[in-house]
Amino acid sequence: MKIDSSVELKRVHGKEIMDYLRKEKRVTKKVMAEELNLSFATVSNICNEMREKGYIQEEAKEDTKVVGRTPKTISIQYENLLSLCLDLTRFGWIRVCVLDYGNQMVFDEKFAYEKDCDVEAIVNLCREIYEKQVLDTFQEWQIIGVGVAVPGIFEKKTHHIVSSEIEMFNNQPMKEMLSEALKKTVYVDNESNLCVLSEYMQKRHGQEQENLIYIFADEGLGIGVVANGNLICGSRGYAPEICHMPIGNPQMKCHLCGNYGCVESDLRIQGYVEKYRLYTGKELKSYGEFLNLIKEKDPEAGKVLTENGEIFGRLLSILNNMFNPDCILIGGGTTETLKICLQTSIEEMKTRMLVAEEDLPQIYLDEESSTTMVKGASEMVFSKWMPI
Repeated sequence: MKIDSSVELKRVHGKEIMDYLRKEKRVTKKVMAEELNLSFATVSNICNEMREKGYIQEEAKEDTKVVGRTPKTISIQYENLLSLCLDLTRFGWIRVCVLDYGNQMVFDEKFAYEKDCDVEAIVNLCREIYEKQVLDTFQEWQIIGVGVAVPGIFEKKTHHIVSSEIEMFNNQPMKEMLSEALKKTVYVDNESNLCVLSEYMQKRHGQEQENLIYIFADEGLGIGVVANGNLICGSRGYAPEICHMPIGNPQMKCHLCGNYGCVESDLRIQGYVEKYRLYTGKELKSYGEFLNLIKEKDPEAGKVLTENGEIFGRLLSILNNMFNPDCILIGGGTTETLKICLQTSIEEMKTRMLVAEEDLPQIYLDEESSTTMVKGASEMVFSKWMPI
C-alpha cells in the first residue's frame, strides 16, 4: 500500500510540473521546486524521467553570469506531446485534427463519408484516417490520447451517446468502439461542454472569469456551463440540458420528444427552415436558402428571425438568472442569423432580469466554434493525461 501511494504521489507531482511548465514556458528546477513547494530532489528526479521520455528538454540558461556550473532551464517539447481530436458533430463529415501540448494545430483535415453508412463504418473510417494519414506524419508514441466531440449527450454511466441529432450515433458505445479501433485512450464529450472547457482553459475573455456559459446552436441546441471553475455535468452527464425547455413556439413539434414548444425546435438550424414553412406553406431546401431570404429582406423570413431572437432572449434570461455567469458565449452553425437578431435577444433578456440594475454578462458570438470545440477536445485529453 505504501508503494502504491508513493507511485501515485509521484504521478501527481509529475502532472503539477507539466502544468506549471505549460504556464511558465521555461524555468530552472530550483525555481520550480520553490514555486511548487516540492524538494529539489523530487523535481530533479521527475524531470530527469520525463526528459528521457522526450516530454521536456534541458538547456543552458541564456545570459547567465553565474560562476561555476551553468544553470539549466526546463521547457516542454511540445512536438512530442500530441492529442488526436475527432469532430463527429457534422453529418457527412469528420474533422480530424492533431494539436500539441500548447494547443497549437499541427494537422487539420476534413473527410467525407456516405450519409447512409452505419456507426461501424464511421469507426473504421476513423481508424483508416489515423493509420494512413495521421501516422504518416506523426509517430504513434507522440499521440498521448484521443478527444472526440459528439452530437448529443455522452452518458457517463453507460458510455453511450443519447439524444443525438445524428441518428446512427444514438445508444452507441463510441468511447469503447474508438478505443478498440485506435488502440488509444479515448475521451468523449458533447460539443457545448468542449467549447466551454476550451474557453475556460484558454481564458480568452478575461483572466478572472470562473463562471461561463456556452450555447451551441447548430444541428441541435446544447449548453456547456462552468460554475466556480467546475464543468457542470450531473450524475450521468445530462446536466444542464436545455433543448426541451417549453419556451418556444407552441406550434413547433419537437422531433425528439414529440411535444410542442421545445426551444430546440426553434433555435436549431432546421428550426428556421421549418418555421418559415409553418408561416408561409413554402418549402425551403436548406438553412442556406433561409439566409438568402434574410439578405433579400423577405418579410416572412424576417418574422421568423425576430421571433427566434425573442425566444433566444428568453433562454438567455433564464440561464443568466440561474447561473449568474461572467460571460455567455454563443457558437454553432446559426451564428450568422443570431448575429443579426442578437440585439433583439438582449433587449428581451433585459426585461426579465432577476435584479433590474444588475449588469448584463458579457456576450460574445464565436464564429470559429468548430475550432473552439476541437481545442476543447484537446484540453480534455491533456487535462486527464498523467505524464508518469
